[in-house]
Amino acid sequence: MSTIQNILFPVDFSPSCVAMAPYVKTAATILGARVTLVYVFDLYSRDAVQLYVRPLSEVAEEQQGLARDKPELVPEV
Repeated sequence: MSTIQNILFPVDFSPSCVAMAPYVKTAATILGARVTLVYVFDLYSRDAVQLYVRPLSEVAEEQQGLARDKPELVPEV
Protein backbone atom coordinates (compact mmCIF):
# COMPACT_ATOMS: atom_id res chain seq x y z
CA MET A 1 0.00 0.00 0.00
CA SER A 2 1.27 3.47 -0.89
CA THR A 3 1.75 6.09 1.76
CA ILE A 4 0.55 8.83 -0.59
CA GLN A 5 -3.21 9.07 -0.25
CA ASN A 6 -3.82 12.66 -1.35
CA ILE A 7 -2.24 14.79 -4.07
CA LEU A 8 -2.61 18.56 -3.94
CA PHE A 9 -2.50 19.95 -7.47
CA PRO A 10 -2.10 23.75 -7.45
CA VAL A 11 -3.50 25.19 -10.66
CA ASP A 12 -3.28 28.54 -12.39
CA PHE A 13 -4.84 27.30 -15.66
CA SER A 14 -1.73 28.17 -17.64
CA PRO A 15 -0.85 25.96 -20.64
CA SER A 16 1.87 24.20 -18.64
CA CYS A 17 -0.57 23.51 -15.81
CA VAL A 18 -3.16 22.08 -18.20
CA ALA A 19 -0.44 19.93 -19.79
CA MET A 20 0.55 18.57 -16.37
CA ALA A 21 -2.98 17.38 -15.50
CA PRO A 22 -2.73 13.98 -17.28
CA TYR A 23 0.48 13.20 -15.37
CA VAL A 24 -1.18 14.06 -12.07
CA LYS A 25 -4.11 11.83 -13.01
CA THR A 26 -1.77 8.96 -13.91
CA ALA A 27 0.14 9.31 -10.64
CA ALA A 28 -3.11 9.35 -8.68
CA THR A 29 -4.32 6.22 -10.46
CA ILE A 30 -1.07 4.36 -9.84
CA LEU A 31 -0.97 5.37 -6.18
CA GLY A 32 -4.70 5.03 -5.56
CA ALA A 33 -4.62 8.62 -4.33
CA ARG A 34 -7.22 11.33 -4.35
CA VAL A 35 -6.49 14.63 -6.18
CA THR A 36 -7.49 18.02 -4.85
CA LEU A 37 -7.21 21.05 -7.11
CA VAL A 38 -6.46 24.40 -5.51
CA TYR A 39 -6.54 27.71 -7.33
CA VAL A 40 -5.20 30.67 -5.40
CA PHE A 41 -5.28 34.06 -6.98
CA ASP A 42 -3.35 37.10 -5.87
CA LEU A 43 -5.40 40.23 -6.34
CA TYR A 44 -2.32 42.40 -6.26
CA SER A 45 -0.57 40.54 -9.06
CA ARG A 46 -3.44 41.25 -11.43
CA ASP A 47 -4.30 44.64 -12.86
CA ALA A 48 -3.23 46.91 -10.00
CA VAL A 49 -5.09 49.87 -11.51
CA GLN A 50 -8.35 48.04 -10.86
CA LEU A 51 -7.61 48.12 -7.14
CA TYR A 52 -7.58 51.92 -7.24
CA VAL A 53 -10.74 52.44 -9.27
CA ARG A 54 -12.91 49.61 -7.89
CA PRO A 55 -13.55 48.25 -4.39
CA LEU A 56 -11.35 45.28 -3.45
CA SER A 57 -14.44 43.14 -2.79
CA GLU A 58 -15.69 43.74 -6.35
CA VAL A 59 -12.34 42.77 -7.88
CA ALA A 60 -12.22 39.66 -5.65
CA GLU A 61 -15.72 38.60 -6.73
CA GLU A 62 -14.76 39.00 -10.37
CA GLN A 63 -11.60 36.90 -9.91
CA GLN A 64 -13.57 34.20 -8.08
CA GLY A 65 -16.08 34.09 -10.94
CA LEU A 66 -13.28 33.70 -13.46
CA ALA A 67 -11.74 30.90 -11.40
CA ARG A 68 -15.07 29.06 -11.22
CA ASP A 69 -15.33 29.14 -15.01
CA LYS A 70 -11.86 27.70 -15.63
CA PRO A 71 -11.87 24.15 -14.19
CA GLU A 72 -13.00 22.74 -17.53
CA LEU A 73 -9.60 23.78 -18.88
CA VAL A 74 -7.95 21.11 -16.73
CA PRO A 75 -8.79 17.57 -17.88
CA GLU A 76 -10.58 15.47 -15.31
CA VAL A 77 -8.18 14.33 -12.63
